[in-house]
Amino acid sequence: MFKGLVFFLKHGWKYDKRYIVWRVLHQLIRSALPVVAALAPKLIIDELIGAQNVAHLAAYVALLAGYTLAVGALSSFFGWDGFTRRCRVDAAFGLDLHRRLALADYANLESPDFLDMQEKAKKFLYSDYHGFGYLLDCALDVLGAVLTLAGVASLIALMSWKLLLLFALLAGLGAWIEGRARAKAMALSFEVVGDRRRWIYYARLFEDCAYGKEIRLNGLADWMLAREKASLLQINDNIARQNARFMGAGVAGAAFTFLEQAAAYTYLIARVLEGGMGVGDFVLYAAAVTAFGAALRNMLSSVVDIRSYDLYYDKLDDYLNLPRVMRQGKLPLPAGAHEIRFENVGFRYPGAEGWALRNVDITLGPGERLCLVGENGAGKSTFVKLLCRLYDPSEGRILLDATDIREFDYDAYMELFSCVFQDFRLFSMSIRDNVVLAGDADDEDVLGALVRAGLGERVAGEKDGIFTSIGREFDPEGFEPSGGEAQKLAITRALIRDAPVVILDEPTAALDPKAEYEMFRHFRELVAGKTAVFVSHRLGAAKLCDRVAVFAGGGIAETGAHEELMAQGGAYASMFALQASLYN
Repeated sequence: MFKGLVFFLKHGWKYDKRYIVWRVLHQLIRSALPVVAALAPKLIIDELIGAQNVAHLAAYVALLAGYTLAVGALSSFFGWDGFTRRCRVDAAFGLDLHRRLALADYANLESPDFLDMQEKAKKFLYSDYHGFGYLLDCALDVLGAVLTLAGVASLIALMSWKLLLLFALLAGLGAWIEGRARAKAMALSFEVVGDRRRWIYYARLFEDCAYGKEIRLNGLADWMLAREKASLLQINDNIARQNARFMGAGVAGAAFTFLEQAAAYTYLIARVLEGGMGVGDFVLYAAAVTAFGAALRNMLSSVVDIRSYDLYYDKLDDYLNLPRVMRQGKLPLPAGAHEIRFENVGFRYPGAEGWALRNVDITLGPGERLCLVGENGAGKSTFVKLLCRLYDPSEGRILLDATDIREFDYDAYMELFSCVFQDFRLFSMSIRDNVVLAGDADDEDVLGALVRAGLGERVAGEKDGIFTSIGREFDPEGFEPSGGEAQKLAITRALIRDAPVVILDEPTAALDPKAEYEMFRHFRELVAGKTAVFVSHRLGAAKLCDRVAVFAGGGIAETGAHEELMAQGGAYASMFALQASLYN
């Protein structure tokens, strides 16, 4: 139960110590208010009935009003300043969470189990819609309630400790029954974690301009809304079942509150009628009894919330401490050109039964240009993902100069590659930032790379040149690249990164014939002195490479130079002839 609280205390203290201090002080100040609110009216009434000393009355009124003012002012300060600090802690932890996510193994990002774990971790952190650190607030509410209970219980005990036990029994029993119902209601929320992710996914599609054309041109609005609605119905049905339990809990709590109040007022009225209690004492104890019941219920309600949301802490703990299998290597990368060899490599995607690749043996020599061809689903993209260590082989190994690549430092190994993938992404940042990314380059080098990629004149015509924003999300006059221009920007990234191994996955798919011709014409210049892997369905590109690997059925069916494979008359020659026939 306390692991989650320790987590929030630890991180709150780490990022902003005053956040914790302010929250504690806030509760300490508030906890004494019910005692003062019960005691001051008794003193005033007794004085009015008795000596009617104006000085005493003024002092009692000043005590009540002054304390109320102080509590209000300090609560406002600690509350709002504490909220500001909580936002800072939330932001700092959010950055840490995103850093961990960026370092997580890529395979996790495609795993539904991991994504469900992520959703449950967020449920712990943000307690549904209560906000970051709600469990810490609940714990401090418990602290405040305990202090309030100690104060008002002392007052009630002065009157009758038996009555105190009766109140504690009734309030405790009511809170326990209410708490069980609330806990069962909270447990129901586990059932719709997947539906929540689906609903959020569909909601984002309507907000993403990348899907806007598909939705409008294909009349998908109603179709998509029906799917979103189906997820929402599941969520709302679950919420209705939760609320039914919450309502039952509320009715049970109200019933026991009625019993507490009935017992208290019956006892107090009887004492007054017997002459054993004055009006001032009646007001004091009536207020104390009410405050006692409210504080006890608040305390137990907060404990139930803590226990309920704490169930998700293990998911957060798993999420934060997920093993980084890809980052276990420590060897530095050797200098110089490298040979990369696949030895009997097989790969099966997590959760899949079939093999995406099997029995792959191929060597990529220093400075060699290798073209990967084959039908869709033949294994080309999987081969590239393994080469880049987005995944590790399920069997066999990949060697860099006779050393298993898993033994090298992950970030150092990644520096080997400049990649242009089919599904590359541009960011809502400047053209320069999209080209250089996290690297470093002079503006002249950026301009030169853009010229080589065929974008020099286009970028020069933009209002801020290379500092023009891509997209109009943050700048209404931003640069909206066409599909071909976007692909040229991706190629420019690879040029500016200047890594020893270049991977081009369908780099001309969105280019017009002239731009594609220029790309092919300058291909050898673009990859001069580098090892290159070219994935393409346009088999003319194979003639630019030293060797071709033909993928089929999750393996390599043929390898050799273009001329050799054509002479063999096998699968490659058939594909080449079929594609060439379209141009005859």
